[in-house]
Amino acid sequence: MNIFLRIIKNETFSAYLLIPVALLAIALGANVDSHFLVAARHIGNWHFTIREFTLDYLLGFFFYNIGLQLRFELTDGALRDRKVLLVSAIAAGLGMIVPALTFYLFNRANGAPTTGWGITMATDLPFVLAMLVVLKKNNLKGFVLALATLDDIGSVIVLSVLYKVQIHFLYSLVLAAILALYFVISCYRASKALLIAIFLAGLAVGHQTGIQTSLVAVIFGIVTFNNKKRTKPLHESLLEFIEPLSAFFIIPIFVFISLFRRYQFSLHAVATTLVLALIIVRLIGKPVGIFTGIFLGKFLLRATLQFSLLEALLIGALGTLGLDVSLIFAQKDFFGAQQNQAIVGILLTIPAGVLLSLVLYFLSPRSKTL
Repeated sequence: MNIFLRIIKNETFSAYLLIPVALLAIALGANVDSHFLVAARHIGNWHFTIREFTLDYLLGFFFYNIGLQLRFELTDGALRDRKVLLVSAIAAGLGMIVPALTFYLFNRANGAPTTGWGITMATDLPFVLAMLVVLKKNNLKGFVLALATLDDIGSVIVLSVLYKVQIHFLYSLVLAAILALYFVISCYRASKALLIAIFLAGLAVGHQTGIQTSLVAVIFGIVTFNNKKRTKPLHESLLEFIEPLSAFFIIPIFVFISLFRRYQFSLHAVATTLVLALIIVRLIGKPVGIFTGIFLGKFLLRATLQFSLLEALLIGALGTLGLDVSLIFAQKDFFGAQQNQAIVGILLTIPAGVLLSLVLYFLSPRSKTL
């Protein structure tokens, strides 16, 4: 329970930190040239930009944290109840599929580019947990933590499938060997420093395989062995270090670097098909998908959930709050002016999602189960 409360606390304060970080990045971008973030840099044969380095390497710790959280949820958290696990998985799956498919069909019908549908899928755990704290919906925290973690895993899989390149066989074998070494050492040694060092080596090799480093990082987190003979499970010890590092350092830096750019906040820019589609589809498709998944999962599995029907719709509305993973999709799918438009759509969806969540909060009952 202590590790659960610590995750809630870190993720919540992370959301409070991201708001001023985002506003500072947008304000600076309007007055300071951000070209240095996209200027090519060279170390030997390695070519990269600061934005690419942040996206491909620094975020590895964020996805490693997701893997560790999933391990925690499966062994000690809400997902120990396999019925809740399946309901969460169905809700997360439909919460990704419905908005993505709606965005694709909407844009295709209007002759607009169909890329960018991945932006509508992701849920931002810090913002969601912060809203639950503000709304005092403690009965939803365990299920929402599990749902958002599975949502992140689904987004990682989509990223890996969409943006894969040719797989390098030799590097893949080296990565498999490093992963096996990590697993074996986690079984017999409790050295966090050693495991993190092996993880970093695996992340560097993983980038050379052609596999998305996000998926590589998640796998390392998941295979962290849970040795019951220890006074504290290893994945919990690693979470105590990685969780605050991800929440208070990695994600704020990524958000700052992603949003530090020059925007055109005009009525014409906001009224583009891309921006409107992202806002409308996410505000409708995401809640409908999550709610349908919860209802369908409960009906099929006859699971008892500690919240009401309207609170299930509130969970769907909270799922509209997406920032960090949505920014990853925006930067991989678009370039130039369209990338800026996609980011504007993401930013405008957050206050709209908060407003929708507040409306459903005041409509939802205080103590009923579904």
